[in-house]
Amino acid sequence: MDATREELPDTMAAIRLSGMEISDLTMELSDLGQEITQGVRSSTRAVRLAEERLRRLTNMNPSVSLQATIPPGTETVGPALARAARGAKDGIVKGRAVLQILFTLTRYSRVLFGYFTSRAKHNSTV
Repeated sequence: MDATREELPDTMAAIRLSGMEISDLTMELSDLGQEITQGVRSSTRAVRLAEERLRRLTNMNPSVSLQATIPPGTETVGPALARAARGAKDGIVKGRAVLQILFTLTRYSRVLFGYFTSRAKHNSTV
């Protein structure tokens, strides 16, 4: 009973401190998740806008006849334009994926750095 009476208050204080640290970490992870969601939404909006503008450009009727400007024998203007549009779209999709990965890694590393910095400060004061 004496050992329990001596050790129990310190043990309970350590458990309370661990609970507060877990709570802080949970809040930071929640904030990180919200930031990632906002970043993904904004990049999705940007990609959709770019895709919409690209579609408008590829679907516009030219004001000047293409037959007058293209020398005879080069009849692959339509498919070449379609290939270029598909290539641009694929580039946008791949660029978006790369940016999402970079944003995620940057934010995650920032949160981890902040967490470890706060832990180091907390451990140095204890």
